Amino acid sequence: MSITAVLFILAFAGLLLAALARAPIYGLYAYVATFYLHPVDRWWGRDLPDLRWALLAAAVTFLAALRLPKDEQRPGFLQNGAAVFLVGMTAWLWIQNLWALSSEDHQVVSFLFTKYVVLYYLMYRLLDSETAVRNFLLVHVMGCMYLGWLVLQAPDSGRLEGVGGPGIDEANSLGMHLGTGAFAAAVLLFRTPAWIRAGALLSLPLILNGIIQTDSRGAFLAIACAGLVFLYFSPGRLRRYWILLGVAGLALLIRVAPANYWERIGTILDATDESAEMDQSTRTRVALLAAQWRMFLAYPYGTGHRGTAYLSTRYLKAEELARSRSNPEGVGARSSHNTLMTALTEQGIPGIVLYAGLLLWILRGTRATARATADGAEGPRLQLAATAATLVVVLAAGMFTDYFKAEVFVWGITLLAVLQAMLVPRTAGATVRSHPAPTAAVTPRAAGPRP
Repeated sequence: MSITAVLFILAFAGLLLAALARAPIYGLYAYVATFYLHPVDRWWGRDLPDLRWALLAAAVTFLAALRLPKDEQRPGFLQNGAAVFLVGMTAWLWIQNLWALSSEDHQVVSFLFTKYVVLYYLMYRLLDSETAVRNFLLVHVMGCMYLGWLVLQAPDSGRLEGVGGPGIDEANSLGMHLGTGAFAAAVLLFRTPAWIRAGALLSLPLILNGIIQTDSRGAFLAIACAGLVFLYFSPGRLRRYWILLGVAGLALLIRVAPANYWERIGTILDATDESAEMDQSTRTRVALLAAQWRMFLAYPYGTGHRGTAYLSTRYLKAEELARSRSNPEGVGARSSHNTLMTALTEQGIPGIVLYAGLLLWILRGTRATARATADGAEGPRLQLAATAATLVVVLAAGMFTDYFKAEVFVWGITLLAVLQAMLVPRTAGATVRSHPAPTAAVTPRAAGPRP
């Protein structure tokens, strides 16, 4: 067994023991660590048994969290739009198993969203303070830094594929995910201990290089849009620093990014320039949108997960279908390339209603939380900026790729629910807690580790 595998087992076991003996949040850290390390996909993981590491971490964390007393100052974990969407969508996905066109794929996503409901509960329950949210963002950044290091080690053989973990193992999704890590790292540069600032600063070059190497136009546009949102929600006194950092980062990007990266980014304008010929990727996406609308009309209650791919050979021309890897001369199915159309086509009317309701809740929630932090609560305000930017990255990139089941989006909506809940006592006249409040049954450390 390799030294890396031994170290992983020791660290994983240590975090789970700490979750049971000290604070359940260590189990949440173990879960996020397995998301990034994902032993099944790493060379050193071949020596390890397949123990369903993420499931094991979630189960131990759930058991450890049961001993925590109820926090009467916070709204219940089901009393927000994130919970309504996750629970409602999960229930609808299980119902759709009755008629899903691709039953095996649909059952997989049904279990995945069930896991997301549990994950949402754990995050909402354990991230109960500014410090706990900060530490979660730090673990997220360290994970993205690890992915950036893997990108740096990857052979130069075209676009990155298979570098990330579950759900982020292709170039577009990896670039999107790394974009969320970049904004999380940015907020950790302020109002944090020196060692956290140093870690965030060291992570940024690896994360940004990883984004460039994915060569993703969707990620580029999404990060640009999210940057404006990040700037808007940041504390006013820090905006000039973000502008300076942005200019410096853009100058560095222009200098180090290869010419082929800018050539690919330059093709973004092809879809809107009538005098330019759209590339095959853009033409296919346009044709697919029209086909998905026809699919929705034929299946108003949804086709089930991967229904677009299942029906694509009936609704698209041969030249608009993907090439089959097993038979280069033949054609393969064409999956959805738009999150909104995925919700409409594959989850039908109930799915699009739930998704639209979630988007409305995100809009209202970010505005309400921004108002609650308008009087100088810089810590939560910075965390709100990172959360809003994360959500915009996923939503904007989702206009070009299907991120309906992207896990980082679940993290984002849960963090927004956490920040709203954290500010409830503040609006009642109290203050935002930097640490969990003491209770008679448990010490402050039980809800989360101190910095």
